[in-house]
Amino acid sequence: MAQRRLITEPKKTKTKESWFKRHKEKNEFISWLKIAPYKRIIDNKGQYIELADDRGYMQIFEIPGKDIDGLGEEEKQNTLVNYNTWLVQFQYGFSIYTTKLPTNTQKQIEYLQLCLYRNKQDLKKTSNPRIKAQLQDKIAILESNIQTEKQIQKEIYNSEFLLFLFGRSIKELDDITYKATSYGNMDFIPKVVTKDKKEQILEQFNNMNEKL
Repeated sequence: MAQRRLITEPKKTKTKESWFKRHKEKNEFISWLKIAPYKRIIDNKGQYIELADDRGYMQIFEIPGKDIDGLGEEEKQNTLVNYNTWLVQFQYGFSIYTTKLPTNTQKQIEYLQLCLYRNKQDLKKTSNPRIKAQLQDKIAILESNIQTEKQIQKEIYNSEFLLFLFGRSIKELDDITYKATSYGNMDFIPKVVTKDKKEQILEQFNNMNEKL
């Protein structure tokens, strides 16, 4: 089951604004965390998730998907062999899930907002009608693009593959994390997710209204 999920190309689907997105904006994440099976995301290099009731620590990784149908026969076989090699060598407990998370366009929005600010400043400084008209057109386009990127964050979701690893101690999870990211050759390298994304994943996985 995990192998089939891994080699399926992630798809983008439209959906309503997510439950965790709305509630995080209302500052309810901390309140939710108090009753969740997690204590906190600790401030170490890996930003591990400390589990409640002294059950240890957890790390979450992203797994890159591949469109197997679009690969040549040799590349297809290499992908399957490399994944199988990782499964054979990595002798630790883990779970792989498929979930949907909103597309992150924050960097694009910040860049567009910077361009918008600069063009507005230039507009204030010029009295040339031709340059002013050009700047007004640029501003209108930038404002439209910003709204588009914001809409994408609300409506476009990515299907993603997530690997969950567990350790009884930070040292043990350090060792497991190293092995998880070094056993799969260049074709299979799980990548640790960011702290913000961990918050999204934890809320989604513990909300019965969210489809995984």
